[in-house]
Amino acid sequence: MPEPARGTGRSRRTLRPIDWSRLFTPKLVAVVGATDTDGTPQRAQWLQVRDRLGAVGATVVPVHPKKTEILGTPAVAGLADLPGVPDVVIVLVREPLPAVEQAHAAGAGFTIVFSAGFAELGTAQGDAAEARLRELAGGDMRIIGPNTNLNIFEPWQQDLPGRRLAVITQSGYQGRPITQGQTLGIGIEMWATLGNETDLEWADVAAHLVGRPEVGAIATYIEGFKDGRTFMLAADAAARARVPIVCIKVGRSEQGRAMAQAHTGHLTGSDAVHDAVFEQYGLIRVDDIDEIIEISGMFCHTRLLDGPGGVAIYAMSGGTASHVVDLCGAAGVPVPTFTPQTVEALGEYVPWYLKKDNPMDSGGVITARPENRKVLDLMLADPNIDVLFAPITGVFPGMSDALARDLIALHEAAGHGGKPVVTAWTSPIHDDPAYRALCAAGVPLFHSFGAAVRGLRALGRYSTFARTYTSPFVDPATATASATATATAAADGRALLRAADGPLNEVESKRLLAGYGIPVVAERVATSADEAVAAAAELGLPVVLKILSSDIAHKSDLGLVAVGVADEESVRSTFTRLLDRATALAPRAHLDGVVVQQMVADPVAEVILGLSHQPPFGPTITFGLGGIFTEIFRDVAFGVPPFDEARARAIVESTKGVALLRGARGRPAGDLDAVVDTIMKLQALAVDLGDDLAELDINPIIVRPAGQGVVAVDALAIPR
Repeated sequence: MPEPARGTGRSRRTLRPIDWSRLFTPKLVAVVGATDTDGTPQRAQWLQVRDRLGAVGATVVPVHPKKTEILGTPAVAGLADLPGVPDVVIVLVREPLPAVEQAHAAGAGFTIVFSAGFAELGTAQGDAAEARLRELAGGDMRIIGPNTNLNIFEPWQQDLPGRRLAVITQSGYQGRPITQGQTLGIGIEMWATLGNETDLEWADVAAHLVGRPEVGAIATYIEGFKDGRTFMLAADAAARARVPIVCIKVGRSEQGRAMAQAHTGHLTGSDAVHDAVFEQYGLIRVDDIDEIIEISGMFCHTRLLDGPGGVAIYAMSGGTASHVVDLCGAAGVPVPTFTPQTVEALGEYVPWYLKKDNPMDSGGVITARPENRKVLDLMLADPNIDVLFAPITGVFPGMSDALARDLIALHEAAGHGGKPVVTAWTSPIHDDPAYRALCAAGVPLFHSFGAAVRGLRALGRYSTFARTYTSPFVDPATATASATATATAAADGRALLRAADGPLNEVESKRLLAGYGIPVVAERVATSADEAVAAAAELGLPVVLKILSSDIAHKSDLGLVAVGVADEESVRSTFTRLLDRATALAPRAHLDGVVVQQMVADPVAEVILGLSHQPPFGPTITFGLGGIFTEIFRDVAFGVPPFDEARARAIVESTKGVALLRGARGRPAGDLDAVVDTIMKLQALAVDLGDDLAELDINPIIVRPAGQGVVAVDALAIPR
């Protein structure tokens, strides 16, 4: 996999290098705050570190100012007294900063800060303490935490099937139920709890884990990202490695966002923008712990699909088959019909009175018979099918155990190139031998129809995503000739924005767009009625007249736009009327004159394109239905640079308004290709000028008939 060049800030194209060996295979570990006092957390934590890291060959030394040994292990008074340079320093004391400073002076590779009381408090004292930690992490020493624990060193069961699940959480407890997925046969590679992420962040750990060949998926609980760009780089690394990330991201509600900030100090940002970025990089967002366990476990236990995700449903009753196929339909999971050849072949084994197509109802008659395996093989062999789903609805010895044996055999065959199988066990009897056998074999297993169908949807969609994904960092979209402005345009744009002491007026805003090749309407600025008449004659009647002022953002709301002004006399009177009305309604506004614009005679639709800063991702592009409908319907989609043309098209296709652009109820189709091209050009502007722009609205952009292009007729740019 090619590695792109490195950069800084929003131009960064790789993450920082970290020597992880000093954390995971340390030679010398110091524990500041180790104690032998019964009943204290520090005693238990000391024993954890001593036993776990001692087991991997580390020398673990307790640090205590008064005691010479802790539970039989010789202690030192300070980090300066260690017998060498520590690879890891673990700080358990309530006031950690002095110990972290000593660890930095001692040349520690990693320092883990257990205690809370930093930026998550939202106080000046907490912010100052966190700032000091950031200073100490400015060199070679990496800091984990503060407000974290020692789960990263926890040992895990090693004899479970399939690839292993890596767990990353920003909560010290939310990963615990995920790791208990071991009871379902899901092996755990690591559980990293990161706390405030003063230094070491989610992206650092995730990018490292996707490089481990034994990792089949990452399950993560996220409250917010320290840096949107580094998150995107790590998610890109996961996508290129085809390692799915299944996440719970809090912050859908105002209360959730407030709690997340109080908990770890993260900015949660706009939830809709997070969803858009997740989609760009293939993250699978779920809402509860059970789903994250079962879906991420499924990815560890099965390979990705070769096709679009067609599901064959095998049920032991017609009711189950009907229920599941309904759920698949509602979730958009394809349940294709079998080919005539498959239907004919099934006739040899399936009784005449049972349906021989998809979904398949065994009627309970054939499930326990030897020929049941033949039925399952035929279903999987059908060319329309990519995966078999066989729910086990209730324990019925002779049927459930027989079906479990067949599914285990098929799962083993899938490991040698066969198609995957997935099951659901909906009975509450989890100590059944067949259930335990399914878990032990690593058959992907769910505990409800709904979760299983959502898992099948994730498997199909992620498989398609992984097959078609191209990294915007390896081959940046903004490096293509069609999306790159000249250096002169970028320099002119920066100069215009930095010279402004407030919003640009409409004409100045459109000058930014024109520099990047975005088509803008032909127009002239008039400061007298005679100039307005001359401009209208040059552009061709009828024309549009608008007041021009950087102090008046929503001109149409104030009646300061006149459309279809058809003759010279009307141009004169409209010019005067607009100036008088603007003076009356906005007496403090500076008026630059009146804009006379060419009318666009063949509009198919109006769309809006926007650019705004959305934490933590920075400049973000918004697309939606334009004109006055933008705020009414709120049918918008987002994209965070960098992205390619396919992603730009997907942004457009994700909105309901795209139906207008395709041609609805006899209307002509709009120029979709020109819309996509304009999004790519706006992305280039965002990359070059995003740090100087607080907001840019292009509303509306007139979409003309297919092949005729688009034209921006209004714009508002607000410098940062």
